[in-house]
Amino acid sequence: MFDQDKLLNHLHREEDRVLGSHILDKCEQVLKYHKTQATDFLNPYQVEIAAPLIEQIAEINFKKEGAYPAAERKRLVIFPEYLFPDLVEKQIKIYQLDGNFAFQKLTHRDFLGALMGLGLQRKVIGDILVHSDFAQIVAAVEVADIIELKLDKVHQVPVEVKEIDESDIVRPTQHEKEILTTVASMRLDAVASSGFGDSRNKMSRDIENEKVKLNWKVESDPAAEVEIGDLISVRGRGRVKVEDDRGISNKGRIKLTLKRLT
Repeated sequence: MFDQDKLLNHLHREEDRVLGSHILDKCEQVLKYHKTQATDFLNPYQVEIAAPLIEQIAEINFKKEGAYPAAERKRLVIFPEYLFPDLVEKQIKIYQLDGNFAFQKLTHRDFLGALMGLGLQRKVIGDILVHSDFAQIVAAVEVADIIELKLDKVHQVPVEVKEIDESDIVRPTQHEKEILTTVASMRLDAVASSGFGDSRNKMSRDIENEKVKLNWKVESDPAAEVEIGDLISVRGRGRVKVEDDRGISNKGRIKLTLKRLT
């Protein structure tokens, strides 16, 4: 149908090639059986790999599903091009979890842990939006029965699970802290240590131990170059956006404006 090796030729990282091969396998299924296929939930970096691959293949189309436009994690739904996109069956479900959270503050990690405790893998779970007295989760349609039948508590707090519509999504307020700092260079370890308040040596170790992502991609090189607009995340600690370059200080250091997102 098409030459996979040729389409994947530009991808050099092993994990990127594995993802690309998975996407092309889905495309082959659509062409062969004329049935809709959906990917796992992908982060923005993975979408940037997957979408151009699909666009190169004739006779198929795709759409992104994440429950709301700004969703970080999205599924790509691939289907024959003769189908009208709005009539293609949705491949996600959205649930609201209500419970008595007044005396126990639950975090994103608590809700994700409860879902994975049901035997679900991270790849079938989309965004998790946590509020003070409820949470909303996006999941693959294939695991709907497991969530509806088995999810009854989060961190020992009983919860009621109900399916909701995309129009019921409530975006949580994101807390931002502006950080005015200077760095010796735009190396990842230098910028990340300023943003997260760690020593450069500790941040270098975290990067080498693959705890840090640059623009949603795991980066293991402390010397990787960071640019304005980039997003740095450290596992379990939130994110830092490189917002602005304010010039050079009197001591020759780069003056940056960072935004810490939690």
